[in-house]
Amino acid sequence: MTLSCRFVTEAPAFSVVADVAIVKGETPAGDRTWLSFPDGTARRAAIHVIHDLPHLVVESVFALDDGLWGTLAAGGFEPSSRGITRRDISKHRGRIRLVTDAPFDDLATRNWPAHTVAKAAVNAVLNRWGDGPDTADGVRRRLRRAGPPAAELAAQLSDEQIRVAAQGARRLYREWATLPVGGTLRATWPLHDSWLRLL
Repeated sequence: MTLSCRFVTEAPAFSVVADVAIVKGETPAGDRTWLSFPDGTARRAAIHVIHDLPHLVVESVFALDDGLWGTLAAGGFEPSSRGITRRDISKHRGRIRLVTDAPFDDLATRNWPAHTVAKAAVNAVLNRWGDGPDTADGVRRRLRRAGPPAAELAAQLSDEQIRVAAQGARRLYREWATLPVGGTLRATWPLHDSWLRLL
């Protein structure tokens, strides 16, 4: 098994909420994600790697504890995570199931407003639609347009946080792109300071 993010494993065990292991499949539908916890338990999580890796970085850097990854770590989106089986993938013709494809559980429903802020933050950092400059002010401007809660977040962010979030998302994308099939990307939720300090 090939590991990436080796330095993340140098962090003290469970100095974070969960250890994350994402195994690369032959296709995106074959990717597998597990979260491991200090009490020795582990569970599978339904994520779409290309969409959800930047959430891992942005939510960590911006301290968005109730976004996608915080909700997954707390046990939210359980119906989606429970529904990811080979039979399910076949039934959906290999289409990737997102956490939002299944009915929400109570935790996911309660955290949905925070999830939408996290999604707005990721979109603002990645600037997927080429909306303005890729500067700290450009990120804040995009966030402010996403509504009052996102505008409140924009007012709290430093230029350094925005820089680290953007660089971290690019770095995880590169590491995922170069990982061979069957390789494992190791990370933490939230991302450990030892990882973020290298950006």
